[in-house]
This record gives sequence, C-alpha cells and structure tokens, in this order.
Amino acid sequence: MKIAGKRWKLALRVLAAGAALVASLAFVVADRSQIQGTQGRQRITTLRAGDDLQAALRSARFGDTIVLQAGATFTGPIILPFKGPGSGSDADYITIRTSEMSGIANDGERIKPFLHARAMPKIVAPREKAAVGTEARAHHYKFVGVEFLPAANANYTYNVIDLGSSDYTSLLQFPHHLIFDRCYVHSPGMNRARRGFALNSAETSIVNSHVSGFAGAGDETQAVAGWNGPGPFHIVNNYLEGAGEVVLIGGADPSIPNLVPSDIEFRRNYLRKLKEWYGRATIKGTFELKNARRVVMEGNLIESEILTTAIVVTVRNQSGKAPWSTIEDVEIKNNVVRHASSGINVLGTDNEHRSQEAKRIRIVNNLVVGIVADSPDNIPYFLQTNGGQQITVAHNTVEQAGNIVTAYGEPTRDFVFRDNIVQFNRYGIVCLTQGGRCGRENIFCSCFPGGVFKGNVIADNLGAAANDSVDEKYPAGNYFVSSFQRIGFADFAHGDWRLGATSKTRRRASDGSDPGANLDALVAAGAMAAREGARFETR
Repeated sequence: MKIAGKRWKLALRVLAAGAALVASLAFVVADRSQIQGTQGRQRITTLRAGDDLQAALRSARFGDTIVLQAGATFTGPIILPFKGPGSGSDADYITIRTSEMSGIANDGERIKPFLHARAMPKIVAPREKAAVGTEARAHHYKFVGVEFLPAANANYTYNVIDLGSSDYTSLLQFPHHLIFDRCYVHSPGMNRARRGFALNSAETSIVNSHVSGFAGAGDETQAVAGWNGPGPFHIVNNYLEGAGEVVLIGGADPSIPNLVPSDIEFRRNYLRKLKEWYGRATIKGTFELKNARRVVMEGNLIESEILTTAIVVTVRNQSGKAPWSTIEDVEIKNNVVRHASSGINVLGTDNEHRSQEAKRIRIVNNLVVGIVADSPDNIPYFLQTNGGQQITVAHNTVEQAGNIVTAYGEPTRDFVFRDNIVQFNRYGIVCLTQGGRCGRENIFCSCFPGGVFKGNVIADNLGAAANDSVDEKYPAGNYFVSSFQRIGFADFAHGDWRLGATSKTRRRASDGSDPGANLDALVAAGAMAAREGARFETR
C-alpha cells in the first residue's frame, strides 16, 4: 500500500507538471515576450521593440492585455483577427496599451502630443499600407495610449487606421466594438497620408485622441471618414485636423444595398484647418454629412484658420449606385463656430443622381460668429437651403456678414426659423427658387411653403428706418433693431454673447424665453471647453 501510494502521488505530480507546461506554452506568443502576470482569466503580455505584435494578437484571448513598451516601434500592417463570437461584455476587450499609462492623459481626458507622445509606443504604416487593419468580423479590441503614423520610408498612406472594407457584401462581415482611446494618429507632413481613420465598421469609438496633419494637394484628406460602415460611431472629445474635410460621413457609395451610416455621436471635439494649408492643399467643408441617419453633433468647437463652410449637410448618391442615400434625424446643437465663409449648407436631394430627401434636421442653440466672405465675389450666409423637409432652426446666435438664409433650387417644406439672433445686412432672407412669385406680405411662399418665421431678433437692417421697426416684408412677431450693438449683449466684443440684464430684446422669443443661444447650455455641453478637451469617461 505504501508503494502504490508513492506511485499515485508521483503520477499526480507528473500530471500537474504537464498541465503547468501546457498552460505556460499557451502564454508564449513571441520569443522575446515577457508575461508580467495574470488576473483571473486575464493574461498580460509585454512586447518590446522587435517583438511580434501580430503573433501576440493571434494568440490573445478575450480579456487579455498586450502592453507595448513606450518608445518602441512596431511596423504594420497589424491586422486585428477574428476571435470567434465572444460574450460581448466590456471585460472581453483585447487591450493594446502603452507600458507607461502614467505618462499619458488620465482616463477621460484628451491627450496632448507635446506632453504625452514620449510615453507612447508607435505603430507605423508601411508603404501604401495601413498601420492597423481588420479581418472581417473582428471585434472587441481597444487601443490605449498608442501613436500611429506613416513609416519614415512610406511615400504615401491612404488610411493610417483602416477599419473594415469597401468590399463587404454582408452586414455580418463588419468589424465591431473597436475603441481608440487617448491615441495620437497623425501624418508627418503634407502629401504623406490621406486620412487618419477609415471608419467602415460597425460599433466603433474614437475618444480623447489627437488626429492631425492630414492635408495634401489634389487629394481630399480627412481626419476621419466613413462611407461603408453601419455604425454606431462615437467620436467624442478629440482634437481633429483635416484639409479636405475634417470629418466626412458618406462620400462614396456603400457596397451593401440600403446601408446608411447610422447612430453617430459626435461630441466635444475641436475641429481645425491650419492656415499654412491655404493655397497648398485641397480645402473643402469642415464637418460633412452625405449619407447618414440619426446623428447628434453637440458641444463641438469649429475654429478653422481657413475660411470655408463650417457644416455641410448634403445628400449625395456619390457615383449613382446608391439611390437609398439620405440624411435623416440630425441634431446640430450646442456647438460653437468661429471664423468661416458660411455657416451651414443643406442640400435636400442629390442634384446629379437619384437619392432620398433629407428630413428632420434640427439646428438648435448654436453660437456662430465671424462668418465673413472668403472673396469679394462671394456672399457669406448663416444658412443655405435647397430642398429638404422638416428643418428647424431655433435659438441660435449668429454674427454673419452676408445673408441670413440663401434659398435656391427646390423649396424646403415645413421649415421653421424661430427665436434666433441674426444680422439682416443688405438682403436678409434671399429666395431664389423657381416658380411662384411672392408678395411683400410673405416672401417665403416659394422657398418655404408653410414655413414659420417668428420670435427672431434681426439687426443691421440696412433697408429699415433708422429707428427700431419691423420690416414689412417679414411676418409679424419678429423684432428688428438698427444695429448689432443695440441687441444688448453683455460684452460680445470680448466673447460674452449673453444678453445683458438691461437688453430690450430679452424675453422676446416666441416661447417667452430669451432669443438666441443659451450660453449656459453651450457650456454644459462642453463647447466652450472643446479646445482644451472636456472630460469624457470611456468606462
């Protein structure tokens, strides 16, 4: 019995040793990898310069963390593999992060490259390839504190981060649950990369990051662009630069019938175009929607150094193969626009190819200032319309040198323009649609049939009498003042656009409140802090 007992114990020790060997082999993903520890099912793998990041990703399991040595460079394309279905919980993300988390911004805060780049590892894009791409159906990957850019010897990169594909034939193929948190994505100079993110994926978040330098001659460049992904997309609390467009949704025909990028959250971002790009790079609108549904654009700051259209909402069936293209259920609220040649351009249907009609667009509680002409031949405007329906423009404060609204082409139905503060200047509302003629009692009968225009404060009416009076071309219920100064702002010359306590325009909105933007709501939404980066939690 004693001999049998010893043999049994020996057998148990051999089995235990074999199991330990198998378990240890499962952790080995590269010859030079070092396992730092485990927490329950989670495995932590550290990679140094020269280690195989792609092999580590192939071996990783849901819940694992791959730590990249700060300052180390890994060469792409790194492809995120499909790992099977997974359970879908937050704990199941495969996380790829810097080894120096204390050297980057805190969780929920935007990174600043001049402070934090030294604590980041780099993933570089080789010639005409991406730094990071995806297999079909790849999901639950999170990058934290990583720098992405074209390699020094890469002559051109189309997409530094290339999520999804333009060639999918099924919604099941899209990668999803991808997060880029506190990352630095950039082009090292003009004509080096077309865009930072190609966002052709399902559920994807870009948060607390810095995406910059995307500009080039003869090429439409963007910080972020997506045209063949269903969403949802969360683009929150980022610094974003792009010469062509800073952000573009749509702009190419989806490969899957009836696909419309949807459920887009765009909050607390700072959008810029740099003055040194002027005359050297292709310049287009700043934020553009061409095929999108259910979009919230809130708390952002557009502060371009180049005069261009701030927000473009134009339905485009770009190459004629996507007649389902549309723009629906869009909220543009609590944003600040500074320095642009025009405010918002709305095109209800594609004028070149068959499309659906834009509908249910709300432009509410925005501060739009510094709208001036980019050349002597152009008349700046706050809003331009051509078609569309159920467009509401309410409680905006606007300082524009040209027209309040320029309407042309097709009429806009169910149009509401109320409780705004605007400047009339020489022409006010300009209606250029073809068709019926309107009398002086209603200049909106052609451009805005059944429209509502009330509760607005309209300054600098060059056609009105010197005293405060209502111009008889406009419906009753609006308030005209002879100069912008007489509106009674607290101190608009120094950026305080609140109505002062003694302003005669207070409580003149159609709903009994103050007309124009509610500055407290702008502050609460983060627009005033968007330049520095309002806090945003990723948990």
